[in-house]
Amino acid sequence: MKRQKTILSLTFVLVLLLQACNLPSNAPDQTPTPDALLAAQMTITALAGQSTPTQALPTFTMPPPLTPTTAFTPTPAFTSTPSFAYVTLSEGTNCRTGPAISFDLVDTFATGQTIEVVGKHPFDNYWYVRSPKNASVYCWLWGFYATGANLGNVPVLTPPPTYTPVPAPSFDAIYVNAGSCLGWWTRISIKNTGTVPLRSITISIKDTVTNETRTETKDGFQDVNACVLSALTPSLGAGETFTVVAPSLAADPTGHKLSATVTLCTATGQGGICTSKTIEFTP
Repeated sequence: MKRQKTILSLTFVLVLLLQACNLPSNAPDQTPTPDALLAAQMTITALAGQSTPTQALPTFTMPPPLTPTTAFTPTPAFTSTPSFAYVTLSEGTNCRTGPAISFDLVDTFATGQTIEVVGKHPFDNYWYVRSPKNASVYCWLWGFYATGANLGNVPVLTPPPTYTPVPAPSFDAIYVNAGSCLGWWTRISIKNTGTVPLRSITISIKDTVTNETRTETKDGFQDVNACVLSALTPSLGAGETFTVVAPSLAADPTGHKLSATVTLCTATGQGGICTSKTIEFTP
């Protein structure tokens, strides 16, 4: 813009000089000499040729394109799933030596426990499992509260035979009488109040005054009659009653408080299931 104004000003001067040449003749001759015109023209040309530096425009650098940031998605926690056959319990459940409540209790598993399955019942809702508390322990688990996985290849197992618990024996014992015959004997009446036969007996009798104690064990049952021992009765069936003789004491127990402990068993040699009872009496 400044350059253009300068050129216009010089051009205006040149025009004035040229007009001066046309003034009336009576005016003093002011016609510019050729040298003056040439000088003016050269000045305009020189000014026109001068290069006025143009102020450099600021350089704008484009920023790099924005790359959208991918939203962070948290990785779900890894939960391992057992590859073996197993069941998970919705309620606490007992585990037994066999597939019925009549079998002995082995363990009780809590709600939510995962239990390895190694076998199944042929037709009933029972699983043969390994205890998560002890890897060497196995038992039968009722499947009512169990939800399983990977059970397709679980083998069918033959369960143990149905367990029938043997009823505990029971009996009543009552003092009958006492007598003397090569010692002082005492007779006690035994009644089998249970449902299983009784086959052996132990009687331990004590004189609480003299502290004398005598003990005797027999297979079968035997009484005394007129100082003669009866034949052995091998067993005492359910509901049967038999009077037995206790081992003889050396001293007369008359008027003394005696204590007799009787133990009866379902097998000979004090085997099977045994039960005991103690009675006190004064002959």
